[in-house]
Amino acid sequence: MAEQFKTRQRFQERRQRRIERRRNEILTAAARVFAERGYSNTTTREIADAADIAEGTLYNYFAGKRDILLAIARETEAPMEAAVLEAGKLEDRTAMIVMFEKAFDIFETRLPFMRTVLTEAWMDDGILKEFLVVRLRRISQALQAFIAKRVASGAFRPIDPTTGARLAMGMFAGLITPSLRGVEPLPSREQRRALAETIVDILLNGISVQVT
Repeated sequence: MAEQFKTRQRFQERRQRRIERRRNEILTAAARVFAERGYSNTTTREIADAADIAEGTLYNYFAGKRDILLAIARETEAPMEAAVLEAGKLEDRTAMIVMFEKAFDIFETRLPFMRTVLTEAWMDDGILKEFLVVRLRRISQALQAFIAKRVASGAFRPIDPTTGARLAMGMFAGLITPSLRGVEPLPSREQRRALAETIVDILLNGISVQVT
């Protein structure tokens, strides 16, 4: 009896992994098509073709195109929020640089997803308010907590945590926007390191010449 239970459990686990794998394939295909054609111009048949499945099969995983868009929006939040939440554990400049490098890496792996979400958020108030604004607020709050903690410890000079968080997010957004829009290639591994170092240097030291 116990062996039958284990066999059934393994079967269910394998089935769940197959479902998750196929679901992710559909989302990846949909994000790519949305980024190329736009959400409103894309049909579920085109998404199914891009995912190499029958259109009817797609509805085994999602209720429709809108459901796919919402799933894509949810997929963009976890990795970036996780990277920012790690900031609360950072203690030195090098660790902060690594955190921003991770953010660039996440941006690369989620590029079609982010293009889709940001494009649709511009046109769809529901996506803007329910997903983009909420996620950006969470990231901002995590950064604010990080800055406030460092100010309290004396590691940072007294600054407004809210303004500091906005500056950090603004610098990162400004650097990725050309790649997000497709007018510039993604930064290389070496360029990402240099960009991360620059962000951290400006955040910690400003742009004035340091007098020793």
